[in-house]
Amino acid sequence: MSGRLEEGCEKLGLSMESDQISALNSYIDCVMEFNQGYNLMKAESREELAVHHVLDSLAAVPHIAHIIEEISSKKGLETGKSLSIADIGSGGGCPGIPLAVSFPAQSFTLVERMEKRCVFLEDAVRRLNLKNTRVLCSQAVNVPQESFDIEVFRAFHPFDKQTARLLLGMLKKGGAAVAYKARSEKIQSEMESVSFLIPSYEKIPLSVPFMEDYERNLVVVRK
Repeated sequence: MSGRLEEGCEKLGLSMESDQISALNSYIDCVMEFNQGYNLMKAESREELAVHHVLDSLAAVPHIAHIIEEISSKKGLETGKSLSIADIGSGGGCPGIPLAVSFPAQSFTLVERMEKRCVFLEDAVRRLNLKNTRVLCSQAVNVPQESFDIEVFRAFHPFDKQTARLLLGMLKKGGAAVAYKARSEKIQSEMESVSFLIPSYEKIPLSVPFMEDYERNLVVVRK
């Protein structure tokens, strides 16, 4: 069990059910079991994994909840109807799996090109019994156009011309791409380089429990 995980969820103001906390702990177990052989993510211990990857992913939950509500309202969806949310370049499953645990009513797709990592993701989804999640073992460039209402990504690619076009292409009209990023200066530089494709964006500061010395931000691009 990761005490920091539960404490961090409380600090973030997330009202997690006991089965959700249990699922997140099971996910941490899965990553720790396979991390060395599969090179999933940088973490030497359960606590480091819980803080730098799982809590980092969960820090965006309130903001993503607002985006889900906004898009659902615009689409006129009835309560309980799910949006399609994709984790692009999912790798070891962050932020996709922690978000799928947090939003059981939404439909998640973990897009990953490396077959070995897809095997891990499928195993983790099965172990956690995530009925709302599927794994798509594919290069992002081969994903059909306008597939998703929301795209999230954490360690995919910097925003450049090719990445921006790829992400916007996969996104449905009225959808949002949500990127987990670090320093504001780097974000500004990246977004200036693609301003002809993405003329406006929203930058949201994140506060990750136990990572107060690290600058973390969300970049939200609406289509």
